[in-house]
Amino acid sequence: MTTSPDRGRVRNLSLGRADRLRPASILASSGVASIIALLIGVEVSTDFDFMSLIQVMTMIVAWISVALAVLRLLACVTPQRQPSTLLPHAQLPTYTVIVPLFHEAHMVSGLISTLSSLDYPTEKLDIIFACESGDLGTVAAAEALAQPPFRVLVVPPTIPDGEPQTKPRALNYALARSHGELVTIFDAEDRPHPQQLRQAASAFAAHPQWMALQAPLHYFNTQDSLLAAQFGLEYAGLFQVLLPFFDKTGLPFPLGGTSNHMRREALDAVGGWDAYNVTEDADLAFRLAAYGGGIGWISAPTQEEAVSRIRPWHRQRSRWLKGYIQTWMVHMNAPLSGGWRRVVMLQLTLGLSLLSVLFFAPIMVLLGLVSAAKLLGITDAVIPAIYLWTLGFSLICGMAVGALGAIRAGQPHLLRHVPLMPVYWMLLFAPLMQALAELQTRPFHWHKTEHGVTGAPPDPPDKDACLINGPKY
Repeated sequence: MTTSPDRGRVRNLSLGRADRLRPASILASSGVASIIALLIGVEVSTDFDFMSLIQVMTMIVAWISVALAVLRLLACVTPQRQPSTLLPHAQLPTYTVIVPLFHEAHMVSGLISTLSSLDYPTEKLDIIFACESGDLGTVAAAEALAQPPFRVLVVPPTIPDGEPQTKPRALNYALARSHGELVTIFDAEDRPHPQQLRQAASAFAAHPQWMALQAPLHYFNTQDSLLAAQFGLEYAGLFQVLLPFFDKTGLPFPLGGTSNHMRREALDAVGGWDAYNVTEDADLAFRLAAYGGGIGWISAPTQEEAVSRIRPWHRQRSRWLKGYIQTWMVHMNAPLSGGWRRVVMLQLTLGLSLLSVLFFAPIMVLLGLVSAAKLLGITDAVIPAIYLWTLGFSLICGMAVGALGAIRAGQPHLLRHVPLMPVYWMLLFAPLMQALAELQTRPFHWHKTEHGVTGAPPDPPDKDACLINGPKY
């Protein structure tokens, strides 16, 4: 495995301790709020020129859109990596599977059934249910059903160490008591493909420079609502188009919160997960990149449950966006650690994405107002055509990623929802505003996503099902 000799720089990015992250996060959130307040103050203290504001915003969105559109276009024409030859059982390393559970007693039985179907030697599995000490119902359900290779760890109260009660804190507690050479995370509702662990172990053996890899996430309930369908398109584009492109080009990318697989030695080297970051997966990816290791992609997917109602979706997205801001600000403290690829991808995957969310909805609303005003003869203002063309080009490329992802994921029924993708993107503005507010008031608060809302997913496929474009299950 390729590693960086300068581990001291990486330790400065390993922000799992309160003395590092707590001031960094608060200063970061204060900085974001101060910049926004300054921009608003400058605008209201000068002569307000509505059309100038629209043109400036359109220009910003247009050029951000061009950068993201080119990236998406390249991803669409880049083929996926073929799976590595699967290792025989005798050559497989020990594997730790950590499942953090919180108020999810009703999910334990299904989890045990699903994880028992993994095509991996039982004697080489270490499956940990990490339960919070105050969640007596889940602890009781897990302890009643868990038999080797399953075991239950009760995470102690947060008072002794002062850390917030978060998923990454539970992961760190479990990691310190785990036995595997490789480690993966599953959520309570996850249904991983039976061969996902074998494929991950085989990929690590074939690519010794990889410190982590990501398996695709598919949603089994995309027909529950329009919101769930858009969620499915978003994730299909991300996990079947963009991440395979980053993998093929050797570029680091944020890991997902589940079905990410890591080498245990790499996790130890960077200090595990950041207990204060509410998107610990994205933060971990860039700390691993700073350490000098690669991040890969495999094709064996995990079925998950998409949030299908607007209020829990809003809460979930506000947490994700808050965590992205935390991660961007923290890693910009040492942007050059790990080389140019890391800092470029930090901007492309987090920085430009956040700016796009910030400006996209307002500019679309303003363009609609200007168009209506022109039709009514209220104004004769003209938006430069170049900005409108670039914005349109970006929208087409973004929808193309979703459409191609749906095809690769074996979910063609999602194609009819592609035209509504720009409307879905506009919805992200409200969670971003909540995220910015929470960075000031409660930066480490964790909005828990409720699992098991839409019922059980379909049965997992046979272990020999196609793994290239994802099994249809």
